[in-house]
Amino acid sequence: MKKFLKRTVIGLALLAVLLGFIFLTGLWGGKGQPFFDALLIVVMAFAAYEMIAAVKKAGYNVTVFPICLAVAAIYPMITFFGYTGLWVTMGVSAVVAFGFFIFDSRVTLKDMLMSVFILVYPVMPIGVALTMTSLYGMLPLLVAAAAAMLSDALAYYAGSLIGGKKIFPSISPNKTYAGSITGLLGGAGGAMIVYALFEVAPLPVNAAVTFTALFPTTYILFYCLMGTAIAIVSELGDLFASRIKRELQIKDFSHALGAHGGLIDRLDSIIFAVLLMAIVMEFIV
Repeated sequence: MKKFLKRTVIGLALLAVLLGFIFLTGLWGGKGQPFFDALLIVVMAFAAYEMIAAVKKAGYNVTVFPICLAVAAIYPMITFFGYTGLWVTMGVSAVVAFGFFIFDSRVTLKDMLMSVFILVYPVMPIGVALTMTSLYGMLPLLVAAAAAMLSDALAYYAGSLIGGKKIFPSISPNKTYAGSITGLLGGAGGAMIVYALFEVAPLPVNAAVTFTALFPTTYILFYCLMGTAIAIVSELGDLFASRIKRELQIKDFSHALGAHGGLIDRLDSIIFAVLLMAIVMEFIV
């Protein structure tokens, strides 16, 4: 019960920080999101650091320089060149990692592949989030984050309170069918909260693209279906992170967030949600 309470309090504190940055962005005038972009850059840097530390503890001698290069270059490249800038940054950083493998005999093949993996997860998805906000405003990212977060929260509480049969005990021993089904409702609910706050209310935010404009007659259906799809994908993201932790033989990526574990432990579901939303936006805009 104590851990349950601590997790709730920390979760609410993290939500308050997120809402604070969204509020600051709204004060900017709705024409950009510099405060939110700054938050994403800090999140990217810390997530990369967290992953580097975790894999080093597992015995991998990752090359840090290409990862630092990607984190430093990704925002200006996205600002000027959009998705092209993102992919160029990822490609150049990967080539640099290959170069270290070629010319430094201390870097093994596994070390090099792990360095590239960290570029792909978590650096690249957070870069996708930055690109989405640059191209479409904040609504798509907020839908992805809110649906994933509420789905994850309701799945955790339902799984803890109701219990029942486990889904994938060999990968994530705490996940239950009751939690997953409740999580689907949380995904739709999270998307509808974004609709209520930023399209109906509307609170000030950079809304360069809105879903009511894209789907004038079916926007409610879109929000519900998108939230449900995000809930499904975010569950896969959570399982993916759990599998990584099992391979690295760790319980959490770090203890930075107390009962919530590390930053990546909270981002795992959001990362996959962001990638799904980015794909959807490429088709509908």
